[in-house]
Amino acid sequence: MAADETVRGGGDARRFGDLVKVNGLSRRFIDRAQERRLLEEGVTRFNLSLDEARGVLRSVAEDSGFVFESESGRRIQQLMSRAAGKRGLISRSQFRRTAEVLRDFTENSISEGEARRQLKRIMIENGWRAKRPRLLRSRRWYKIIEV
Repeated sequence: MAADETVRGGGDARRFGDLVKVNGLSRRFIDRAQERRLLEEGVTRFNLSLDEARGVLRSVAEDSGFVFESESGRRIQQLMSRAAGKRGLISRSQFRRTAEVLRDFTENSISEGEARRQLKRIMIENGWRAKRPRLLRSRRWYKIIEV
């Protein structure tokens, strides 16, 4: 009886892995909402534990070259933290360079606009602000980015 459950569990894990592959066909970037939805399906529909579902998701993503928003966001947050310094200010040029690095991390699977939105979201979450380039210049470049 235990052998039957093991085979069934392996089949469920394989089917869940196939679902992850299908979800990644159109876009190799897995955002937080999609990651959560896939994990929920793995737990509810395929009867996997959360750790098993996460393991299958990560292994399939590694094999297929998928990129997670949570991982790239964590790396970018570290870079921005260094750029913000003690005052918590990010210049426009630092912001642009970081957006390029984020696109590199995601293997250009997200657009420039999406990269800017993610960066602005990270800045807001951490309390960092846009730096004014000069005395009379504004931060309009930052304000026009929609979150």
